[in-house]
Amino acid sequence: MKPLRVLAGIVIFLGAVVGGAIALSTVLSMVASDASQPTAEPGVEPESEAIQLLHPDFTLTLAELRQLISTAPEEAQAAILARPQYFLELMKQALGLPADYLVLVDKQNRLSADYLPRDLVQLNEYSDQILLNRSDLSLRRVLMPDLLAMIEASAQEEVSLLVSSTYRSYDYQAGLFRRNVERFGEDQARTFSAEPGASQHQLGTVLDFGDITPAFAETDAGRWMRENAHLFGFSLSYPPDLEDLTGYVWEPWHFRWLTRLGTELEREFFNGIQQHFLEFYHAAEPRLREALKRETTE
Repeated sequence: MKPLRVLAGIVIFLGAVVGGAIALSTVLSMVASDASQPTAEPGVEPESEAIQLLHPDFTLTLAELRQLISTAPEEAQAAILARPQYFLELMKQALGLPADYLVLVDKQNRLSADYLPRDLVQLNEYSDQILLNRSDLSLRRVLMPDLLAMIEASAQEEVSLLVSSTYRSYDYQAGLFRRNVERFGEDQARTFSAEPGASQHQLGTVLDFGDITPAFAETDAGRWMRENAHLFGFSLSYPPDLEDLTGYVWEPWHFRWLTRLGTELEREFFNGIQQHFLEFYHAAEPRLREALKRETTE
């Protein structure tokens, strides 16, 4: 019996040695395999992420989207990266809008002297529905359904919206700016009055409400507009404490129609700040069009 026990012990010992060698070989193989894989450098997108498309109608990768939005405010970048597909879907729709709906108009980006909206209508034709401060006011026909719907909604809450100023021609704005300079001096005038070509009013998609003073903000109409205007595609152009950004002092009465799609983009991704949204769109629109697949534009 002793030789058999000795033999069995030798077999068990050899099995352990062989098994350990196999296990060791497996571990070494795994380590070698991991070592052969490239490691991502800090700040560099992994290859699988870099080639990942974000939307079926765009050729943009995540890395490319990050580059595209890199000049936007950090809060906007975070909002976009949290929902890139939704952002690109809205942007795809925005690219289908006429160019002047979302055109950037400010002190650095001006309209030409001959820019004239083609579909202006006289608001006195709607005087039974719109409370007007003057009889010579006009706006673009395209925004009228949203304006009338907004006025109707405010009336349901017993709030009256007085329309005081709308479309202004290039020449009219030139005279207005000149008079403001003569009265207040050029430096002060530039804080609240636009030079010709730099006024959003020339677009025919802007309205001034109420008495056109800061006091409008605390009227029923001012509070209602602050809470509800975006639902109808209207955006406050010059918010408080953003004069360095917009170039103008707070104007709680001045609203621009951006379409309901435009105000959704503005609120969802740009914290409701029109200037941030339009500056981004102005800069990114060419690249977005380039990345939009051809069949979606035909």
